This record gives sequence, C-alpha cells and structure tokens, in this order.
Amino acid sequence: MGARVMFDFAEQMPHQAALLALCQRARQHLPGWRERASVAEKNRRLNSATFTELFAGGWLDLLSPRAPATSSGHWPTLVESARIAAMGCASTGWMLALVGGHSCIARRLPPSCQARLYAEGPRQLFASASNSADSQLSFEAEGVRVSGRWRFSSGIENATWLILNAPCPNHPDAERTPRFLLLVAAHKVQKLDSWDSYGMAATGSHDVLAHQLLVPHEQAFPLNEIFGQRPLAPGADYIDGLPLAPYLTTSIIGPLLGCAEGAHAEYVATLAGSPLSSDPRYAEKVSHSSAQLYSARLLYDSLISRLHDAGIRSHALDAAQLLLLKRDRAYLARQCVQVVQRLVERLGASSLVTGNPLQRHWRDIQAMAAHRDLVWSDAMLACGKNILLPVSTNTEPA
Repeated sequence: MGARVMFDFAEQMPHQAALLALCQRARQHLPGWRERASVAEKNRRLNSATFTELFAGGWLDLLSPRAPATSSGHWPTLVESARIAAMGCASTGWMLALVGGHSCIARRLPPSCQARLYAEGPRQLFASASNSADSQLSFEAEGVRVSGRWRFSSGIENATWLILNAPCPNHPDAERTPRFLLLVAAHKVQKLDSWDSYGMAATGSHDVLAHQLLVPHEQAFPLNEIFGQRPLAPGADYIDGLPLAPYLTTSIIGPLLGCAEGAHAEYVATLAGSPLSSDPRYAEKVSHSSAQLYSARLLYDSLISRLHDAGIRSHALDAAQLLLLKRDRAYLARQCVQVVQRLVERLGASSLVTGNPLQRHWRDIQAMAAHRDLVWSDAMLACGKNILLPVSTNTEPA
C-alpha cells in the first residue's frame, strides 16, 4: 500500500523572509483562535483574550514605532502570521494583517505625534474608516474640524485611535495635496451598530459618526507625505521609506489564503474516517482543491517576495509592476473563492447550518473577496489595457 499523502497548511514553512519564531507561535495559538471563532462571529467582535494574545505575542506591534528596527523588514511576518491565524478564524487574521498593519502609518509621523499616540502605554490599536458622501474636513485656526459618517472601521470597538483621510478643500495646502490624514482618539467618535455583514462578522467593522470634532493640527498631515516615498535612515525597516500603499493593500492576502486553507482542513476533517472518504466524487474535489491551493500558495509567495525584495533593495515598484501586483492579488482571491465554493458544493445541503465551520469560512471568504483592493474587473481591465499597449511600451514580462 502506498504512503498516505497529508497536507497540513499550518505546518508548512512560512515565507523565507518571515520570522520563524513568530509564525511558530501563531501555530501554537491557532487551536484557541479556531475554538473562539464561532462565538466571535455571533458576538460580532473578537474576544478580548484574542486581542491580549495578539499584543502579548508581538503581532500587533510588528510594524509599530516601538518595534525593533530591522533592515530585513517585519511585513512578511505580519502577513504570514495572519495567514496562519485565518485558518482558524478569518476575522482574527484580518485584525492582525489589516488593523495591525495600520501601525506602520504611525511610524511615519513626527516623534512628537508618536509620543502623543503612545502616551497611555504601548498597547495602541489603530483602526481606519473610509469617507462617505457626508464626511467632511474643514480647516480652522486651531485645527481641522471633522464631521459626518465614516464607514467600515474594522476593530473600532477595541481601537484606541482612528485614522481618517479625506479632502479638505479650504486647507492652505489643498492645492499641494488632494487628501489629508488625521489621527483621532477613538473614544471621541460615536460607534454605530451598523456592521451586519454575512461574512467577517467578528471584525466589528462598524461605521462611526464624528460630531464637529476638532483635531489639532499636530494630528493632521498631507496624505501623500505620509504614504509616499521618503529617505530611509541606515539600518531602518524598509516600511519606513517606500510607498506604503502596496504593502498595506497586499496584506489582505494573508487572511485570504489562510481562510481557504482553513476551509480545506475542515473539509478533510469532516470526511476523515467517514463512509464518504471512499467516495471518488469527494476524493476528486479534495484533490482538485489541494492542487489549486498549492498553486495559490506559489502566487502568494510571489506577491510577498516582490514587495519584500523591492523593500530590501529600496526600490519602489513602477506603474507596470503595480498593475501586475493588483492583477495577481485579484487572481489569488478568485482562486481562493473557487476552492471553498467547490468544497461547500460537494458536501451538499446537510452542511448548510450556521455552526458548520466550513460554512463560516465560506461566508468569510466571500466578504474578503469583495474588498475594494481585490475587485476583479478593475484589476484585470487596468492590467489588460497595459498588456495591449504597442510592443514598444509593453511592460508585461515574457
């Protein structure tokens, strides 16, 4: 009888640029995060014990201004740790990769502002929110006035600071920069109970209201100055010098792939030892999904490598490389959704219960794939137009 082939995605070696010790620590916490996932989904927020572990384990501080400096970069570790966490709970992986990643914005602020942000201690969580039609910024002598509704603030119930950005038409620097970034104490905004999403429920991504809130000028900055490329001090983490957007928007691939891997693991666990395990129809589905996940993992590693290699060389990706990055993120999302879809369809109607972990992974991956940084049509159209440029300007690799 031939050797039995087993795939344990949690035990796979992390990307070579990630810190092995932190990834191994995430594996140790994975059973606990998986056990809490169902209750977190019902409560529409993560357990406080999970946040305690994410801070104590060092994951939420990997990119903070208080993180140890390293020229090799902590960003791959953040993404890989989030992948492992998302195998058990996609919302935990999301909080780690996306919300935890926001602390790299604080790294770029002046030391005086950083001191203000961390005045109450090292445990600071930075949520963000998207502006809506009625979000408004207005310049005044004492600061910037913030009002209106701001949307999709993941982690706001546990955040200490909220990061907002929007145009400020009457700002003296409005002609020089189209948008401004502001740091707002989270307790000063009204949290709305608006997050009733079918998936990623435990992220607590509620909308918030700002009621004519005055933010000091010391906490307001031109967005392009914070997110753009800047000189890098010798020995500093590359996240301090290169344009931030590609790193922040690509962090999503960690929880995305981890969620699909977690679904596959749940499927295999459901079939193991059951009469269905000898059914060729189920064997074909699990093999197909395993192969697709293997392919997705290679693309995932490539995305991390492109940004990490650019970082250690202090090289910002050019416009064509950014198009390929966005294309491949969207393609990775499509592959992960297909993996989970195939498994859910094969188990049939008997699995259509809220408490089924595979169904939770299905709900979560649908919500993640709908994120604006993974929109298929936008990414493919932009990249396709570039590919179809005249040969003399075509930058698509052979």
